[in-house]
Amino acid sequence: KLVDPATNDGLPAFLIGNEDATDSGFMIVQYTAAALVNDLASRAHPASVYSIPTSANAEDHVSMGANEARHVLDMTDDLAQVVALELYTAAQALDYRRDMIEAARSLARRGDVNAIAAKINQAPLPGDAAHPQFLSECAQLMTQLAADQDFHPSPRVSRAHAKLRQHIGFMQRDRAMDGEVATVCALIESNALLD
Repeated sequence: KLVDPATNDGLPAFLIGNEDATDSGFMIVQYTAAALVNDLASRAHPASVYSIPTSANAEDHVSMGANEARHVLDMTDDLAQVVALELYTAAQALDYRRDMIEAARSLARRGDVNAIAAKINQAPLPGDAAHPQFLSECAQLMTQLAADQDFHPSPRVSRAHAKLRQHIGFMQRDRAMDGEVATVCALIESNALLD
């Protein structure tokens, strides 16, 4: 959802802001997470489905619980990677969202409804029958934005985001991400993001 402009409520495609579309941004992160989730789902098939009779057929339903516990333990590293990829992506999206809201507030505080209207994609043009209603809605939005408090995620999200950003900066352009994903995994494993 966060990397797709059709579903991310105005964030840039793949969470990278280049207009020339030469950067992949978080596209590869999405591929990696999808591959890991697919693998986890295929490995999550319960071992008990393949119960084999034991004890000279006296026990025909065996839980295979030890095997399943081993499988789950083997899967935890991949699950941690999925969570790391999600947090890494969410931090980038949070930075973009904060910047977008603050820019909209700054624009709204100037009091120019036409400046707000000009920023809306696929807006009715002057002369269209819907344009006066659109400007009225923009004026309401401008008033609300100007009056609202500054953007603040929840305290826990803010702390986790700040800790993550101590180790990994905002991505302006494409760069190698494998080391950064490993860093987020290490932060998760150490519970540093929960403090």
